[in-house]
Amino acid sequence: MKTQIIADYDAKYETYYKMLTFIETMEGKKPTLPVFLNRGIYAPSDILEYLEGLMNLQYTDPRMTWDSYDTRTDTFTIALSGGYASQGAVEALYEKVRDTASVHFYGISEQDKFPYMYDAVNVSATSSILSVSVLSMVGMIHRDPTPFGPTDYWDVFGGKCSPETGGGNKQASDVINDALIDYFEPYVCTFYTNETEVFDLHSHGWHHLNEDDPTPGDFIVDYTTWSFFCADEIDPEDQCLPEGIQLCSEFDANDIKCLAPDEMNYYFSSIVDIYNSYTTATDLHLINSLIYVEFGLCNFLSQFWAEHAFFGTPNECLGEYPIALAPCCP
Repeated sequence: MKTQIIADYDAKYETYYKMLTFIETMEGKKPTLPVFLNRGIYAPSDILEYLEGLMNLQYTDPRMTWDSYDTRTDTFTIALSGGYASQGAVEALYEKVRDTASVHFYGISEQDKFPYMYDAVNVSATSSILSVSVLSMVGMIHRDPTPFGPTDYWDVFGGKCSPETGGGNKQASDVINDALIDYFEPYVCTFYTNETEVFDLHSHGWHHLNEDDPTPGDFIVDYTTWSFFCADEIDPEDQCLPEGIQLCSEFDANDIKCLAPDEMNYYFSSIVDIYNSYTTATDLHLINSLIYVEFGLCNFLSQFWAEHAFFGTPNECLGEYPIALAPCCP
């Protein structure tokens, strides 16, 4: 009967079902899958599995990456009877581990942090007592400011470009949109209110000159967002032409529409700063980014990225995993 029930729910998730049943029992809820109810006693190996599983299931998110960690190791003991612990003793130990992890988490001054991993190790065991060492790791930086690698040569108008090919029909702006949404994705279950549609971010830096551009005028990271303009012919008397505009033919040998990885990363980081500037000014956070290519309406060629984004007030869901550690006891 047990085999049949596991098969109904996919056996590879058996550990998850066991952890879920423990949480539900501990919180006084009716177990979703009673078949995974423990018989009331736990061997040392079971205790380690439940401590690790419960902490990692509820408070970590394996989708994230970090550049550095803040770690802490604490040792706990649990009484055994004939080499086994009772349900109540394991629940009490788990609460101690959770409280200690909370003290560690909230004791870190870094704001952008999230639990990375909890690891429980058997330090020593007798028939009457078990000593457990628990390693707590909290990630300090989980947003990658340079998500594009050596094969990310993306064309402004679609697909990968020299020296790479393929990549479907995604424009460079679409690829950056996807990376921005991933970068700003909240790491707890969130819904948004006060949704605001934004088409103009110029006051926050959109299409501003890049003051650090090493070669001004080549339209390679000349601006904070991608832009290009040129003329088929230049008439000095034409008042509409921008000052210093160049002939389109001068750019034939240098395809400025093919963005190399360093350009992709520059524009990505620049737009991150622009979105963060808007958030600072309004206290609204990015929901979705929809950058697209726009064309000028003058007697010269003008192409640029136009902004279209959605911002809102984030609200955390209740009862979802992973959840933030609750502050520990006073």
